[in-house]
Formats: sequence, C-alpha cells, structure tokens
Amino acid sequence: MVLTLFGIYGGLRTSKMTDWFHRNHLKATAKYTFDVGAVAKDLSCKTLCSDAAKRRVELLKLISDPSVPCEAVITSLNRYLQLLMGFVVATDNKTPFSKLRGLVCVKWCDSIKPKGEPIVSEDEAKDVHLSLKTAAGLFNLLRTKYMHEFTEFVPNSDMDPNILDAYINQSLAEAQEITVARAIELKHKPYLIAGLANETAKLYEKCGLALTQCNPKIVGKWKKYSEFKQFCYESYAYVYYGEDLLEKGKAGQAVAILKEASAPYEKAIRAAREYTKVEGVSLSTKPPDHCFFRRLPGLIERTHNKCERENGLIYHQKVPSVAPFLEIKAEYGIAAPKEPELNFELDPRWKDAYVGFDTSKVVENILSNSKNSKDHKHSGTKDEPVEPVREMPIFSTDKDPKNDSGCVIS
Repeated sequence: MVLTLFGIYGGLRTSKMTDWFHRNHLKATAKYTFDVGAVAKDLSCKTLCSDAAKRRVELLKLISDPSVPCEAVITSLNRYLQLLMGFVVATDNKTPFSKLRGLVCVKWCDSIKPKGEPIVSEDEAKDVHLSLKTAAGLFNLLRTKYMHEFTEFVPNSDMDPNILDAYINQSLAEAQEITVARAIELKHKPYLIAGLANETAKLYEKCGLALTQCNPKIVGKWKKYSEFKQFCYESYAYVYYGEDLLEKGKAGQAVAILKEASAPYEKAIRAAREYTKVEGVSLSTKPPDHCFFRRLPGLIERTHNKCERENGLIYHQKVPSVAPFLEIKAEYGIAAPKEPELNFELDPRWKDAYVGFDTSKVVENILSNSKNSKDHKHSGTKDEPVEPVREMPIFSTDKDPKNDSGCVIS
C-alpha cells in the first residue's frame, strides 16, 4: 500500500500544467476504513486505526487538487505513513515485518479550476520544475528499491517496470522543458539551448521506447505524445544549433542544419494527428495547438533565411550536402530525479498500542475477509467498482503569452 501511494503521489503532482503536457488519469483507490475487527482489542488500537483512515482520506483529498502546494501534500503523506508503517514493520525490530501486515488490503485501479495565466511566473515555473523532479524521484525510488518486494507482476499496470521507466523519463523531460523555456526567455547562448532541447528529445525517445514494450491499446496515445515531443524538441535543437554555428562563422553548415530542422517538425505534425486517433486510456491534451509549437515553423523559416542571407552576403561558404551530426550535449540544466523527504518512523503511539492487537486472530480475519469476497462473487453480485477521482478542473488560458518561449504555467 505504501508503494502504491508513492505511485499515486508521483503521478498526481505533475497535473499542475497546461494542455501542453500529457498525463494519465489520476490513480483511484477504494475507500478503506482500517476496520480490523476483533484483532483490535484495546481502545488505543481502534484509535490508531481510525486515525489512519482519517489521514488517508485527508491525503487523497489533497492529492486530487492541483492548487495545493507540494509541501502540504508531503506533510500529509508523512503523517499518514507514520500510522501506516505500524501495519508494515515490527515495532520491536525482532522481525522484519509486522504481524499485522496482511490485515491491510486496499483496492485501486491503474492510472493508465485555477485559470491559466498568459505570463509565466518564475515562482510557478520553479514549483512545476520541482514537482516534476520529485515525481521522477518517487517513481525511481519505487523502481530501484521496492520493485523486488512485489509478490505479483502485472504487465501494463502502474507497477510494470516499463511503465515506471516511461514515467521517470517523461517527468524528467517535462522538467527540462521548463529549463528550455527559461533559457529561451533569458536569451542564453544558442549552444546551451540546443543542448537542452536535444537532451529533452532523447528523454522523450526513452519514454517512447519503454512504452513500445506495453499494450498499444492502453499506452498508444501516451506513446504518440512522446513521439510528438521528441520530434518537436529535435527540431528546436536543430534551429538553435544552426544559430550557434552561424555565430561561430560556420554559415554553410548552419544552412545545412536548418534544412534538416523541418524534417522532425513534419514528423511531429504527423505524430500529433495520430495522437488524436490512436487508442489509449489517458486524458487527451492539445499539444499541437500550443503556442510553443505553433511558433516553431516561423522560427525555422526566419533562422533559415537569416543563415542563407548571412552566407550569401558575408561568408560565401559551400553548403554541405549532408548536415553535421547533432552532437550537442547540455553542460548545465539537466534535470535529475529528486527524492522527497519521507518519514517512515512509526507514530510513537504504536509502541504501546501494538501489544493491544490480538495477532493470533490476524489469519482468521484475513481468511474471513477472503471467504466473504468469494461468497460475494459466487452470488453473482459484482464487486463495487473503484470510484474515479473527482479532479479539480484545470483551465488553460486562451491567450498566447507575450514572451519569447511561448510557454504558460497553469
């Protein structure tokens, strides 16, 4: 259950963004009351169970609202973990796991009205950037440290290693998009912008490759989004690399590079069209309508004309028939996963309350719940479905931003 919560948090906090970013549905979970029946003998035990249920409800409510600060979610998460861990680890450290571990069995599904502002606030950009790196950190923590504890592997689920790899790479790529936009706004050197755009394209390529291993009926839309972003940033990388070559007096090579910039742009257009038609369970977004992408063809044409003009008037260099290979790497601004400070220390009340649980009845309780579940199925009655998360709506602005990058934060 703790691991599932990591996945929930990591995915949800990336929802504070515009239609430019793709995401899956919020991971929903059924209501859980922590009612352990006769296992909880003492009042202190029942109080702990009741508090755990309340904190779970509070946490899930915060997660569904993109306007809630990340710090508030982390605080609520840590308060819940302190109670939840009593059902996971032993309080006396004599055994690796709590004897109450099998009692907690929750049900969830796979994932698979703040108004957008036309002006990007630096604080908002930093918040989104941190949220995305934190999301990547949580997915990476789950992927590298906790995957081996799972007793069952379900392909195409949130816990599928390929899905987790896709989440990690997409979160980092979207974090780097913030860096690219900032570099454009601050008019950094073209070589730096080209390197960042190229690294971002590579991350989206890795995301798409991970999704290739999954069922296209589930991740098809997600994969096309990754392809769209990959080609979009490849095109930006070509444009700014051409600018860099021109600054270095290599006008002929710059012209050749700019001729190549249109190819990935056309691929991005095709991927965007396929995105609207392909199957997938994720939420639809509108990346080709975003100002950042709509400005790209004009940027390609202007930069190409500039390189042609400068070469014709000043440099008179031969244009290579084959463009230089895009061997550029960003020296600064590369996003890395950031693990949040999670508190796995037990709530102090567990030390005294643990002895109040009748561990001899744990197996009986589990078997009873299992029997009730089977009887429920044999009766022909369907299990109560997991209710989808009621998300707070995110409205995007209909105004183009008056900045160089064309990016907005909602």
